[in-house]
Amino acid sequence: MSKQKQPQAEQVAEKQPPARHKRVQAVGGLLRGALGPLTSKQGAQLAQILPFWPSICPMLHAYGVPESLRGGELTIAAQTSSAQREFTFLAPSIVEGANRVLGYEGVKKIRSVVRAQGSAVKTIQLAQPLPTSAQAVEKAVQVCQNVGDDELREALVRLGTRALTR
Repeated sequence: MSKQKQPQAEQVAEKQPPARHKRVQAVGGLLRGALGPLTSKQGAQLAQILPFWPSICPMLHAYGVPESLRGGELTIAAQTSSAQREFTFLAPSIVEGANRVLGYEGVKKIRSVVRAQGSAVKTIQLAQPLPTSAQAVEKAVQVCQNVGDDELREALVRLGTRALTR
């Protein structure tokens, strides 16, 4: 009989959670697994690039638009094959401009594809341009007017102005 009770005791021991180790972990490491599916699409990066597309590619912005950004590759949907070739020639300056907008090297290379008329090239609406620096300063001052500490208010106005003009 004791032989029958012993396997049950082993099963109970196996079901207990493992002992936790007291160690410091970075929050980013803990969130990586949970946020992986969200960040893999990289839609946020593309959304940052789109409003600035005319300034990133001033000569050809009317002939194509960024379509996706995956794994550091920015795909541009061009209206014609000649525009596709031009995007290829301008790739270094487009990569530099896109990375300047992102604030880091999120774009490593450009791939341009030809899309038929009426496809993604015409359906994407570019966002309104950001306010000028005078408007940004005015807005930041207005938002921060109730902050009591003068130094903190000035720092928040500077931060807000930069955020609004970026």
